[in-house]
Amino acid sequence: MDDVQFQDLKNLLVQRLDFDRNTDMSIKKLSGGAIQENWAILGQKNHENFEIVLRKNSETSVEVSSDREQEYRLLERLHALNICVPQPLLFEKKDNFLNSDFFIMEKISGSAEGHKLVRLKDETLQQKILKDIGQCLADLHQIETDAEIEKILPKPQKETYLSDLIADLYAQLDKLQRHRPVLEFALSWMLNEKPVIDDLVLIHGDYRIGNIMINQDHVSGILDWEFSHWGDRREDIGWFTAKCWRFGQDNQIAGGIGAYKNFMQAYAERTEIYIPEFELKFWHILSHVRWAIIAMQQSNRNQNNTQASLELALTEFLVPQLEKNILDIIGEKE
Repeated sequence: MDDVQFQDLKNLLVQRLDFDRNTDMSIKKLSGGAIQENWAILGQKNHENFEIVLRKNSETSVEVSSDREQEYRLLERLHALNICVPQPLLFEKKDNFLNSDFFIMEKISGSAEGHKLVRLKDETLQQKILKDIGQCLADLHQIETDAEIEKILPKPQKETYLSDLIADLYAQLDKLQRHRPVLEFALSWMLNEKPVIDDLVLIHGDYRIGNIMINQDHVSGILDWEFSHWGDRREDIGWFTAKCWRFGQDNQIAGGIGAYKNFMQAYAERTEIYIPEFELKFWHILSHVRWAIIAMQQSNRNQNNTQASLELALTEFLVPQLEKNILDIIGEKE
């Protein structure tokens, strides 16, 4: 963001959010956010420090990611429903000084650094955090129908939900033009092993350590809703507990920070639904296939970027390990 854009942003915040005009304002790009850009802004409002986050499109995107207006409208509705999300404050269409759709939301306190959260030494603290993570997910999954959200995210037919999802993954893999026999085998296996879908609920789509802000011993906010859609609750549960999202703590199945039964007990306290671990085989394979495809899409984004990104370029090197995990799960070695 150059100096002119910075001044235009400051003017916007003064006009729309009542920032104090004659005080300093700082801005810095946040780490993470490999798919979208996030900028932390510190200014003053009513002569007190006020922190916000600006979230905008990156120069390139992942095909299945939602747009910023869709994500903003969803956040507005979820905040109104008391789901643990940052409060959205304003949205701007693309024809602006950043040449991008963007929105601004409150900045919440805490840490979302997965590699640190999974290595906490205090077991009691980990259990408190895991309980809150399970209950926050349960609160989200209580949304089985909502007219406003269904205008933002149309609800699919339950009968064709999984077939359409797998077909879309096939299409994404074909578009990448990579020869990945393990992924093709996994998609074929999924077509033959589709589980019965009981309910469609609102799911986050990327619910994992790293997108969950933790402040001391509780969840202060759930971030990055760009993959949210209607689906089977086990899709979120499988993603959160998949080996690829345990940050090396493979014995801690629930996000790398705790036991699966503790996570699901917390979830069941709100929903009265307990998903046994043996039901997750399909969903863990789905998680690894989906992440492998996204990893290759990220690599393609590096090639299409005007500036090279080492983070995006290296992401594809995750794919062989993800494929090994897939074979271990199908062979019941994991």
